[in-house]
Amino acid sequence: MAQDNTSKKPSDNKTEQAKVHVLNANEVHRRSRKAQRRRRIISIFSFMICVALPVVLAVYYFALVAADRYAVETKFAIRSPSATGSMDIMGLVTGMSSATSTTTDSYMVVDFIESRDLIDRLEAQMDIRTIYSKPEGDWLMRLDADATKEDLVEYMSKVISIYFDTSSQILTLEVQAFTPEDAEAVSAAILDISDDLVNEISDRARQDTMRSAEREVARIETLLAEHRRQLAAFRQAEQDIDPAASALEQIGLLGGLERELAGARTRLSSLTEFLSDAAPSVRILQSQIEAMETELAEQRSRLGTGQTQSDTPGSAVAGGTLTDRVAIYEDLAVDMEFLQQAYLTALAAREAARLEADRQQRYLAAFVRPSLPESALYPQRTQSILIFAGFALMFWAIGVMLVYIVREHSS
Repeated sequence: MAQDNTSKKPSDNKTEQAKVHVLNANEVHRRSRKAQRRRRIISIFSFMICVALPVVLAVYYFALVAADRYAVETKFAIRSPSATGSMDIMGLVTGMSSATSTTTDSYMVVDFIESRDLIDRLEAQMDIRTIYSKPEGDWLMRLDADATKEDLVEYMSKVISIYFDTSSQILTLEVQAFTPEDAEAVSAAILDISDDLVNEISDRARQDTMRSAEREVARIETLLAEHRRQLAAFRQAEQDIDPAASALEQIGLLGGLERELAGARTRLSSLTEFLSDAAPSVRILQSQIEAMETELAEQRSRLGTGQTQSDTPGSAVAGGTLTDRVAIYEDLAVDMEFLQQAYLTALAAREAARLEADRQQRYLAAFVRPSLPESALYPQRTQSILIFAGFALMFWAIGVMLVYIVREHSS
């Protein structure tokens, strides 16, 4: 058996040697050229599919199919009578002013123009579906006749563009349409709707600012009118315009009576030194003194009772004496003065609120209004074709590079 195995080894080696094929230089060169030709064909074919054919289709669309679109540009800004930019800490560091109320309103207008609410208001003023589904438009840019409201909003975002420059606070609106008249009409309608929106918000803010001040003035006016009626009723009932002035007159009258009574008593004392009490002159003077004392007591009773309420509960009836009337009148007069001051303060607050509302008022200032275009700006055919070709070539080159990288790593 050992001999048999030994005898087979030379034959096996010869078979293995026969299977080994050694490539010469010509064959290697031939195979390399064949592989390069195959890769070149694949690259050319992929270039034709991924670059040449799409570019040809793009040239065909933009040169022969794409319809002209006219653009109308409008420039406007949201302004305030006293718009001043306040500087915050960040503004002091960066040298830029912080966002003002007009900036907020400008962003609000931008969001409104990009919203469905604008489309609803436009549809209420004009038939925008008919405008953008006209046969003048090409099949790619034309609006479908049966488009839903969501499709309409998405489509209008392609033909309506709004840009806000934060440095100059200027909004630039561009509207496209298939005819110059439609572009101008849609742009003018959007500008009018935006103007109405700014005025509506400004009026609402003004009303909110003035409402509280007007309500306070009306409340004080009601209280003041009611108090005036009470004061008039008191004067009518007491038949006295000014109880305080009447009290001063009463005090003057009492002073005069007291002086006359003192003089009469002095004369009586002098007479009694020489005459008896039964003398006619003494009796006449005594009668005069008694009359003056009675009158003085009566006048004093008009001024007051001479007692406090704690001494005789219930004796000081409102309006019973001049002192009571003066007390009531003074309360009414103090309340009247307070209400008058409050009314003046409320009027001043209302005027301040009005000035503040005027200062915060907003308005839309359009300095570039819509005008009828004479030539179509869109589509930008040459630019669009070059951009499309550049992107197609770039994606094709990236794909070829990735294939070569994968093949290099696999080998």
